[in-house]
Amino acid sequence: MTKASRKERERELRRNDIIDAAEKLFFSKGYDNVSMSEIAKEADMARATIYQYFKNKKDINAAIAGRGAKILYEMFEKIPEDLTGIENIRALSKTYYQFYKQHTGYYNAYYHSGAFEYEDSPYLEELKKLRKKNFQYVIKAIKKGFKDGTIRKDIDPAATTIIMILISNNVHNILPLTRMYMDEYNMTQDDLFEVNVDQIIRSIENK
Repeated sequence: MTKASRKERERELRRNDIIDAAEKLFFSKGYDNVSMSEIAKEADMARATIYQYFKNKKDINAAIAGRGAKILYEMFEKIPEDLTGIENIRALSKTYYQFYKQHTGYYNAYYHSGAFEYEDSPYLEELKKLRKKNFQYVIKAIKKGFKDGTIRKDIDPAATTIIMILISNNVHNILPLTRMYMDEYNMTQDDLFEVNVDQIIRSIENK
């Protein structure tokens, strides 16, 4: 190993140590309640050292969100290829919900804390690429449904995918008022998810 490659490897290890430290704090305390000084302390580094690797806290969050996007992508890749288009949509919806339930911290980094509200971050660019790949999984499933006849051909794949994402995220991020209604009828979040998926399927399936 050359001196240059050794230094690059050490730099990569230190970068991951910072992300690991921030991840632990963000997931336990919430992104808004963590400072760069706390991240430095958790990573056992000087605060100035953190800024040699990341511009700010948002930059670190984009790197964490990128990890989440990769996890979701790998979960999508495990969905069987022999499903019909409509079956694929159901599988994608369930997988996305599983991602939210099993990796809540990554989900929050994936969608919250202003991850798309700043520029000039290599981590943000990588996150965007992964997000677009995940988006394409749904697009492809809809187009597959067009071909095999299980999904209506009069819907727009991109617009439909966006609407499904918006609705799904509302199921994940339940407001206090919605929670009150759910409690009134003894409805769990899992129950709400199942109703949501059934409604999505019914709205796009070719009967």
